Parts: sequence; C-alpha cells; structure tokens
Amino acid sequence: MKKLYIKISSFVQALITKVYLIISILALALLGQTVHAEDESGLFAQLRFGSTSTEDAAGDSVSTQTLGGHLGYVSPAYKGMNLGVTFYTTNPIGADSDGFFLSSKNKGYSLINEAWLQAEFVDTHIKIGRQGLDTPFVDTDDVGMVPNTVQGVVINNNSFNNTTITAAYLDKWAGVDADTPEKFTNMNGSDGVQMLGVIYENKHWDAQLWQYWQKNATDMSYAELNHHAIEGLNLGVQYALQKDHNAGGTGKVWGTTASYTAKHIALRIDYNKVSSMYGVINGFGGGPYFTSGEINTIDDTANVIAKAIGIEYTGIDKLTLGLRKITFDQGIGDEFDATLNYKVYDNLSIDLIHSDLSSDGKNTRFFVNYDINF
Repeated sequence: MKKLYIKISSFVQALITKVYLIISILALALLGQTVHAEDESGLFAQLRFGSTSTEDAAGDSVSTQTLGGHLGYVSPAYKGMNLGVTFYTTNPIGADSDGFFLSSKNKGYSLINEAWLQAEFVDTHIKIGRQGLDTPFVDTDDVGMVPNTVQGVVINNNSFNNTTITAAYLDKWAGVDADTPEKFTNMNGSDGVQMLGVIYENKHWDAQLWQYWQKNATDMSYAELNHHAIEGLNLGVQYALQKDHNAGGTGKVWGTTASYTAKHIALRIDYNKVSSMYGVINGFGGGPYFTSGEINTIDDTANVIAKAIGIEYTGIDKLTLGLRKITFDQGIGDEFDATLNYKVYDNLSIDLIHSDLSSDGKNTRFFVNYDINF
C-alpha cells in the first residue's frame, strides 16, 4: 500500500506540473484576443502600491514601500472548459528593510502564481493547476503584495440543494505566508495535503465541515455553525482538532462569535480557547480562528484564551472605519487594530491598517489599489 501511495502521489504531482506548463503557454498565447466586458473571461489587472512599517519593542523600526500588482487572463469557455493565468509582482522603492512584502531574501520578486485549467460537468467543477483557494486551513490571506496560491487539483460538487462538497489534493504553495513566497515549494514535503469539505447554507443557517490529511505531519479537522437569528444578528461556534503525527500531540480549539449590525454600525465579540500543551497551527494561510487579528492569532501558544471586541462604522459615503481589541491571557501581546477603507472610485481604493501589539511593537500598512479595465 505504501508503494502504491507513493506511485499515485508521484503521478498526480507530475500531471499537475505538465498541465501547469501547458496552461501557461496557451494562456500567454491567447492574451491578445478581444473580449467583452460583460463576460467573466478576458484580461484583468491591478496596480498596487504598498507601504509597511514595523516597530519592535525597543522602538527600532524598519519600513518598505513597494510597487506591484497583477496581470491576468481567463479564456472564454469552450464545451465547459477554460483556462486562466495570473502574473504577480512586488518591487521595493528605495529602502527594503522590512521584508513583509518581499521575498525570503528580502528582495522584490515576480511569479506566475495562477495557471489553471478547469472544466464543468453538470454539477461538478474540476480545477487543476495553480489557483487561489479559501478554506479554513488553506487560504489566500491577501494581507501583503502577493496572496497565497496553491498548486493541485480541486473538485467542487453542487448536486445537493444549498450544499457544496469540495475534495482536493494540493502539493505546492507560494505567497505571503510561505517560507519562500517567491516560488512554489512543497506542502508537507513530497506527500502533499488531501482535503475534503462540506458547506451547507440556507436563509437562517450555514454550516461547514472540513478534514485535512497530512502524512507524517498534522491532520486538521474543522467545524463551524452560524445562525442568523434575526436580521442583522449572527451567532456562531467553531471547533478545530489537530493531531501531530510527529510530536504525538493533540490540539483543540473552541470558539464563539456574536455580531449585530444596525444601520451604519456593526458590533462583534469573539472568544477562543486552546486546549493543548503544544498549541495549534494556522495551516497554510492566516488561520480560521474567530479572534484572529491583523497580525496575531492563537497559533503556537499552549492553552491560550483569547477574547476580542470590535466595532465598524459605515455611515460616511464610501468610507469604512474599524476598531478592534484582542486580548490573550498568555504568550502573546494584546493587539489593538484600527482599519480604514476608502473606495475613491469603483476601480480605486485605499486601505490603512494600524496594529498596536502592546509590548511586541507596532505595524502599519498602507495600500492603494487601482483596477484596470480592459
């Protein structure tokens, strides 16, 4: 069985690599085609200016300003099949002392971080290659210049009403949270990650169940239930279980959330409790925990309890303001986040995120995003 598993895994990885190369060549060849604005297919692009400044506990600071963005293309569908490719780049302007927006070598970089082929058959959608994916423990986490993307095969099925079933095999990733953001590297060595999830949604309820298998690493389970009791009110619970095959440890996370929106004000409170002497991990991305902040989460801290309270105001046209306080009872400094989003035009927006990490320092990020319409 072990030899069979290795052969199947090697075959899938080789197939993904070949498809990725074919997609890149075909998509680049098709970039010159004329497309219609009303179609989902066509050229798309964004210019992004980013600035980040980090101050440590001693008051020493580093900063970086970068210019980058992405250029992509999605082909028109033909007999239920199409392909897409996206090129991302980030380039420091002047000093490059804060590596948050840069490569593992603290430099600018460029890469093709999406190159996929997809097909639809009745209620089933198959996508193979490099792609963005947002699930509890594998997500894009677009907090910098280049989001996370993964390489693999993802299958979605909608045969049952209000239900989406997702199965995936993933073998590589790149982007902001990866150890080497500038290139695709293995997820869980040569074994990859197998994933299965179910999402159910109706008018008053939504629920999701996920399982991630990692041979010789950490298996992760996740469950979440939300109830929209009355208009504007959401109540939710979450549970995560992680089993580390190497250390032999088990980690559990319980969480609750409650939010209420009335006119232009939204209030939210969150709670998480970790039961593990080893702590828990975020997986491949920012993590799914209710109390996660702009910088800190409950990951890698044993038996920690986190609480959060936040408010968001949208009473000024095109402007969203947010304040949120997160406290951790041990291991991590408390975090206070202040956020601003201003939509200047339909294709131009500004984001400002300031995080005060108490004894751990501060971080401020500023983005200008300009979407280019073709």
